[in-house]
Amino acid sequence: MGLYMVERNVSDISPDRFRVHQRALDSACRRLNGLGRRIRYINSSVVPTDGRALDLFGADSAEVIKELHTVAQIPYDRIVEVLDLTPSFLSPTTSRSRLPAKKGIDHAMSDSTPPDLVRWLADGQRFFSLCIEQLERADHLDAKARTLESENEMLREEMARLRHTVDMLQTDRSEMVAAFNDLAGHVTQVVDHILQKSEDGENSK
Repeated sequence: MGLYMVERNVSDISPDRFRVHQRALDSACRRLNGLGRRIRYINSSVVPTDGRALDLFGADSAEVIKELHTVAQIPYDRIVEVLDLTPSFLSPTTSRSRLPAKKGIDHAMSDSTPPDLVRWLADGQRFFSLCIEQLERADHLDAKARTLESENEMLREEMARLRHTVDMLQTDRSEMVAAFNDLAGHVTQVVDHILQKSEDGENSK
């Protein structure tokens, strides 16, 4: 696996939105791993003065990193391969472990961590969980809306067919009424003619 640094512009992104992007990248990593890709989201760093984010990934190639950001729908500026030159003689007391971190805030926080920071992170975690739930609900509602739109289109087509059928029936009815009126007029003329001849015969007697 190679190491790749992804540079992103986060100058216009709030901290909450940044965390949502991190969750999206993590979710995309799990999806790609499920498809047989080898990729690991290692960490993220931010340069506040420049508004830049530096995300570190382990992957087989830069193409996998590009695919990851396409799946997560996260824009980036560039992807560069980097070398891990961390010396092996560093002790855990002077170097942060590069092993995958355990889940949960309690494992990441020490006893000396300010209470406000712990509370902020806990609130942030709950907020991000709610965001993910809302996104999943939005996807469900979007799918339902597409289904309803398809059903509405089918109903509109059916209404158009019924309207055409009604127009044809109304045309047929008008033609039948006209034909009946013509027949009635013809019958009236025949009856009048017969009556007239009958009257003429009686007068001649």
